[in-house]
Amino acid sequence: MSNSNLPPELIADILPHLPAKSLSRFKCVSKPWCTLISHPDFVKTHLHRAQFRRILLSSANSFYSIDHETDDLAAAVDLHYPRDQTQNPKPQPHAVQIIGSCNGLVCIMTQPDIFFIFNPTTHQSTRLPYASIGFGGSSAAIGYGFGYAPSIDDYKLVKAAPSPAIGVFSLRDGDWNTRSGFLYQDPENPTRPGHFYRNPIQGEKDPLPPATSLNGSLHWVFKLHSTGGKCIIGVFNLETDKRGFMQVPETAVSGFSTGVVNGSLCLMHREDGLRRGYFWVMKEYGVAESWTKILVEDPFLVAKPLCLWKNSKILIAKDKKELVLFDPKDGTCKNFEVAGIPDRFYADSYVESLVTVPVITKKKSKLESFCLCF
Repeated sequence: MSNSNLPPELIADILPHLPAKSLSRFKCVSKPWCTLISHPDFVKTHLHRAQFRRILLSSANSFYSIDHETDDLAAAVDLHYPRDQTQNPKPQPHAVQIIGSCNGLVCIMTQPDIFFIFNPTTHQSTRLPYASIGFGGSSAAIGYGFGYAPSIDDYKLVKAAPSPAIGVFSLRDGDWNTRSGFLYQDPENPTRPGHFYRNPIQGEKDPLPPATSLNGSLHWVFKLHSTGGKCIIGVFNLETDKRGFMQVPETAVSGFSTGVVNGSLCLMHREDGLRRGYFWVMKEYGVAESWTKILVEDPFLVAKPLCLWKNSKILIAKDKKELVLFDPKDGTCKNFEVAGIPDRFYADSYVESLVTVPVITKKKSKLESFCLCF
């Protein structure tokens, strides 16, 4: 049947339910289809209707995408990712760091202080300009975060540092700005400066785990200048650029990493040589009394929840070397088999989308950036 026999309103209703990769190909069907699929209103409609989520793995010099919902054996598919054309072409020993993903856009750091925003589905990407923000240089930045503020329709990258100011990049404005930093005065230790600090784990070269984006805010867990592993959750509101704090449920010698489980903020102990059989979930956002301990039958050194799977199970990256399906009903874990998975990796997830990566021009940012398309 020719597409001319289908009413335009029916086409407009059917297409948003299809995968983004298929729609990218359908742009070639006709000019009207291309115009429709490229329209910002269509992109937003598709984003909210067709939730095709993929797992993203990063290892040394390699990126992989995994369709975890396939009925066949899942496979790690090599994924092209943007690189700095001026950097050393020789293989790098460290993995590309995944800062975060929102609405199909992924923020990665390929080298210290070199950031890209890219869409793995459409292969659009742009490099962010260097942050010449005077808060101690790149070595002072201890935490990064990437998120989306729907009320202002803007994506932001935040570089947190133990100083009165932090750096915030607005993808909409195409430039960096300074904002008030995370200064927290511990009431139990009023004589110490109100800064958080890195407290690096032995053998780890990365900063704190990337922030978790939830409810229009970024969340890190910072160690305080105190003994006994006292921590605080730093919250950065992406709409107002204001920061705040929330309490953690218990102390942690090496701190916590953050994540999301079924729309709720969760905390996992950072790797400190101890295996733990639980993690924490905040049932009611912002309410400290709602922290709930979730028991895990198979203890882990480090874990990161990725997404919900079938029958309410949770797909988790465990110990940076395997994927498991966790059943919160009984606490059991089952290996999730993936062909071609690397031995060690960092993991995240993203939604296949048609969201466009804006080109950051010299005129806009006054610093060099570029767009790569594969």
